[in-house]
This record gives sequence, C-alpha cells and structure tokens, in this order.
Amino acid sequence: MKRALCIRTLSLSLMGAMGMFAQSVPQTYQAIYNNMTTQISAFQATLNQSWNKSAYSVVWAPHLSSAESDQFTTLLGSNYFNQTVLLELQEIQATGAKAVTVHINFPVLYQPFYTYTNNPSQYQQFVSFYQQVVSAVHSRGMKLVVEATVSEALDGTNGSAFAPYYQTLDWNDYMAFRAQNAVNIAQLIQPDYLSLICEPDSESVNGYQPNEDSPQGAMQLLQTILTAFQQANVTNVTIGAGAGSWIPSFTTYIQDFSTTSLNYIDMHVYPVNNSDLTNVLAGASIIQQSGKMIGVSEAWANKISNSELGTLDINTVDSRDVFSFWAPIDTAFLQAMVDCAEYEKFAFFSPSYPQYFAAYLDYTTYGTETPSELLPAASDAAGAANQTGTFNSTGLAFTTMLVGVDKTPPSTPALPSISTVSSTGVTLAWTPSTDNVGVAGYNVYRNGVLISKTANSPFADSGLTPGITYTYNLSAFDAQGNVSQQSGALEVLTIDTTPPTVPTNLKITGAVPTSVSLSWSPSTSPGGVSGYRVLKGSSASTLSIISNVTGTTFTDSYATPSTTYYYAVESFNPIGVSSAPSAPVNTVTPAIAPPTALKTTAVASTSISLSWKAATGSGNTGYRILKGTSPSSLQIVKSSVSGTTYTDTGVGPNLTYYYEIETVGNMGYTSVPTPMLTVATPKYVH
Repeated sequence: MKRALCIRTLSLSLMGAMGMFAQSVPQTYQAIYNNMTTQISAFQATLNQSWNKSAYSVVWAPHLSSAESDQFTTLLGSNYFNQTVLLELQEIQATGAKAVTVHINFPVLYQPFYTYTNNPSQYQQFVSFYQQVVSAVHSRGMKLVVEATVSEALDGTNGSAFAPYYQTLDWNDYMAFRAQNAVNIAQLIQPDYLSLICEPDSESVNGYQPNEDSPQGAMQLLQTILTAFQQANVTNVTIGAGAGSWIPSFTTYIQDFSTTSLNYIDMHVYPVNNSDLTNVLAGASIIQQSGKMIGVSEAWANKISNSELGTLDINTVDSRDVFSFWAPIDTAFLQAMVDCAEYEKFAFFSPSYPQYFAAYLDYTTYGTETPSELLPAASDAAGAANQTGTFNSTGLAFTTMLVGVDKTPPSTPALPSISTVSSTGVTLAWTPSTDNVGVAGYNVYRNGVLISKTANSPFADSGLTPGITYTYNLSAFDAQGNVSQQSGALEVLTIDTTPPTVPTNLKITGAVPTSVSLSWSPSTSPGGVSGYRVLKGSSASTLSIISNVTGTTFTDSYATPSTTYYYAVESFNPIGVSSAPSAPVNTVTPAIAPPTALKTTAVASTSISLSWKAATGSGNTGYRILKGTSPSSLQIVKSSVSGTTYTDTGVGPNLTYYYEIETVGNMGYTSVPTPMLTVATPKYVH
C-alpha cells in the first residue's frame, strides 16, 4: 500500500509537469502531444475513479531488445552476448523488473529454414544463443516472456532476410511451420510465458499471409499451434495469444481466444488515440470473465495523430519516440499502464522500448534526420548509456513505479584485480556487487579521483605513464543513485617501456687463444635493469647476440686462436626493452704456443725417449706426439700427454724416425709443431 501511495503522488506530479514540458515541444508535434496528454490523462482519471490503489504482484518484464530475433545473425557476433545482451539485462534488472520479454520469431528456431538459406549450422547456433539468454535470465531470479510470432523489417536490423522465405509459403505450410517454431521454443528454451499470436493484423502483413487478418484466420492458426503442442506433449510452458487494442475487431479476438485452452490472453498497447486505451479495460473484463490470466507483452505510446493512423510505416512511427521532449508523455503512459496492470491484476506487463529508460536524442540536434538515421542513433545513445549505468528521467520514474523510493546502496565491491597491464593502460576486473533491486554500475577511481562510470567488468583505463604506480578503487551504484562504500585499493605498476641507459666502459680484460673476457659499467633504468646482452662478430657491422647475463662481466669461451673478434653490450629492462649497443671493442686472440727444446733422452733398438720444455700461456690441456718414418708421413701416435716427456716403444732397430710435438689448447685447438726431430735406432744386438 505504501508503494501504491508513492506511485500516486509521482503520477500526479508528472501529469502536472506535462504542461510545462509541452512548451518546448516542436510545433510539428504539438497537436499530437496535446492529444496524447488528453487521452492518457483521461485514462488515468478512469483508473483513479475505479481502483482502490491496492498493489498486485505483476511480473514487470521490459523488452530485452538486444536479444530480439529480428536482428538475426547480429546475435551471433563475437562477444555480442556478453558485451551487449548481458549488459542490457543488468540495466533492466536495475529498474526493479523481475522479468524480460524477448521475441523469438518464426523462423529463427525452425530448422528447415536453414536449409532454405543454405546455412544449416546456424540453427544450433541460435538454439545455443537463446539457451544462454534463458539461463542468464533465470540465474538472476528473473522470468522470461517470449513472443513467437513473425519478424518485421526494422531499420537497423537484418530482419528483412526473412521476407523472401515467408513469400514461398502457402497458408497451410505457414501455419504448420509457425507451430513447429513455437514447439521448439517451448521444448528447447522453456520460457515462463510464451505468446503464440499477438498482432494478427501486423503478422498478416509481415508474414505475407492475408488469411490471418481476421478472427477466423487467427483462430485457425492458433488451433494449429495448440494441436502441435498437444501432439508434442508440451505442458511445461504458460501459453497465451492476443491482439492489439487498436484493431476494430479487438474484442472479437479476445473473446475467441478466451474460449481455447490458453493460460492467458495477451494484449498489445501502442496507439493512445480514440478508444485504444479504454479498449484495454474492455479486453481485461472479457479475459477475467473467462477465467484466463491477462498479459501485456508489448506497450508503448505511439506518437501519431488520428489522421495518420494506418498510413505511416512502422519505422517512421518508431523514429518519433527518440526525442527527449516526449519524456513526460512516456512517463505518464507508463504510470497509467502500471496502474492499470495492478488494477486489472495482469500476470505480466512489458514496456517495449526500455532503451528510452536510458537515453533520448535532442530534437535540436537530430530533428532533421530521417528514420533510417534516427533509429540507429537512438540505439547507439542507449548503448552508451547502458555502458555507464545511466538512466534518464523516464527510467528513474519507471524504477520508482516498481520499487518506490529505494535508499539501500549496493554491497561494497570486492578488491578489483588486474586483468591485463601494459605500459600505458590497465584492465581491471571484479566480482559483481549485489543490491536489493539491482546494480546499475560502478564508479572507478584512479588515485582517489573518479575517472569513469561503467556498468560492467572488465574496465580498461588508458593514457597512463609507463613505469608509474596507480591506485584504483570501486564503488557500486543503483538506478536511484545509491552508492556503496569504496572497495579496497589496488596498486598497479604500469610496464616501463623506457630503454635502460647504454652500458659504458666496455673493455677486454683478458684474451687467451680460446676465450675472451669482458667487463663494463652498469646501466640504469626507472623500472630496473634485468640484465645485459653480449654481442659478438667478426666485424663491427656483423654483431649478433651470443649470451644474456645478469652481471657486468662475461667470458666468451668459444673463441678461436689467432682470430679477430668484435664485442658490444646492450642492457634490457624487466619486459625486455633494450638499450642501444655500447661502442664495440675488438681483440685478436693469441696463437697457442708450441713446446720448445724437443730432444731425445734415450735411444734403444726398441724404444726412443723424448723430452721438451713446456709451452707458455694458459688454457693448455697437454701435448700430442706426431711420428713418421719419413718427414712427410707424420701421424699422431699419442693424442694427449700431460707432462713434458714421452717414451715411444713402438720402434724397431736400425731405423730412422721423425718426431714433432704440438701443444693442445682448450676446445682441441693445437699449436704449430716443434721443429722436426730425427732419431735413428741402433742395430739389434744379441
């Protein structure tokens, strides 16, 4: 009761405001505005006279327009579900709505259609998409209302792809296929409410089936669908059908449908001209007498004059909704329908265009644009507002209608986490907050300053300075502006892309035949120096990296004796950004020194003993012995001798032998040989 009284006060104040706003209404629309004001005010007055202001638990179910099947393959876009559908669902929940309405029109879930389009895999893609939708809705504790009629070609959508297919169907095929589409929805998607027929007049045009534009034809289609449901044993979905309140035979449709096995009768409310609004009350009375539930799966106030009824195309009519001067009209219409829903005890009520809860367009800026320009611009404006969790006056008023004045803030967000970080940006992620109605969005603070409002996680902050620490906090807010406490602070260090300084004082500290030792002075960097890359080449222009080191010294153990080498060093930071190379240095590795003073120390007929002086220099591992019976036939007879003596027992008497000794260095490199030594063995003596 308290909420109902609050709504009454809001309604009266908004109705009073309509006169004030009307002065800024463009002259082109002044007569329409005045007529709508009169019609809505009269309807509200009728309700106020009859209703005792008691609340009723209506399921409020604004349209989830981002999931409408008229958009066809747009729905299958990469990340579309996560970035668009879930975002709009969150914002609808923030109004206090406990359900959403989605169109899943024929033939989107009719599998043979995809044989016609030559793309059979798309059928399962659409099944999966809508199963995602119902799962997301139910996981939030909300209900799903589905309309299963036919698509219409709206500007900004690709629904026109269906029209050629409709034109291939005769009436009997059309009814059978429409029925199967509805059965598939019931079995595969399992919505809470499923409207089978909603606007017979519109469907007859959009589906190219003139038979439906009569109570008899609509009943034939409905009976076909109900029979298909019975044959498929579909009993898990609450089903309904209905008509628009503007149809001349509106009450006939309502009466006829009320005689069937439907659970509820659906009414659409768009024009508010003439008796269109009072027809809703008449229809509700018929439905109640039949014992059925009442549903309104589409409702919005068309901005149209009496003389334009039946003459304007839907895109032109819809394009008038986009302007902000209509806000008082939209609010008053919603208030009247919310009151009507509670008065007549509707099962559910579905505002058709919740994008106008988020944003309108300014007439001064957009007033000269065409419908094909206005509708996408309005969609973009609503999408931008959803991204920031923003509601306009109509959205705030609707929220108050549903939940009254809410003073409870959302829960405090948990500490955000780093999703990604770069040199100039960071992406934050966080666990969603909770709210007694619904979270609309989050305030993002950097270093204590509000930098953005965003409706979803993750959030990307850009334009930062490399190598700097930033602090981030979050607070959550709801549609009525209640703000939570701020989260804990998250510190983020951006990646430093500034190269370290070039290493200096590179010098060669030692060179032996098979290795070269280097040292240099350390580099500096704001983000730290992780190490150094040593470059080597045969010339200053052919340097390439041979090693990464963390210190400021390095020994190249892969050198060749008597070879010229060039070296340079560059530093790098923790993410691998390198400095320029240092100025190169070069050296020539020394040759391996040979042993000296090779001589014989003993000669016998079966052995020869040799000695020599050790080679100078470091890095020597030993000596090898070369021998032959002629100066040109020396071969290695001992590959490794550690000392400076050797006895050759592989000789015979009365023969001449020739010897050389080589120094063996690291990696197997050898020196030049000693001067050749000639030795003759004596004859063998008994």
